[in-house]
Amino acid sequence: MFLNRQTSPKAVAEAIFDAAKTGNYQRLSTLIDAHADGHSRRIARVQGDIEIARQFRLYFSEGRVTGPATIDGNQAQVQIFFGLGGIREETLKMIRRGGRWYLQSF
Repeated sequence: MFLNRQTSPKAVAEAIFDAAKTGNYQRLSTLIDAHADGHSRRIARVQGDIEIARQFRLYFSEGRVTGPATIDGNQAQVQIFFGLGGIREETLKMIRRGGRWYLQSF
């Protein structure tokens, strides 16, 4: 079940990468926090926009988590590599609401 993928910050990151690899964007928007930044909100719009979907797949399909999440209360950070060739370092910032983790910014 897709919601089980929100049990940890790392699981959310991996679900985002999985969506990019498989092209299955149906529930991708459920991983994004309602108060997310612009980059994260763009991910939420992947399913409805061909150009955003193309860019999303290009930049996230080779992504990977590089270590354990750093969790502080209801906030977390996940270090990743993404981008062309999966070599660009980035930090995904997550928030826990109602027991589920959501992408808030990167």
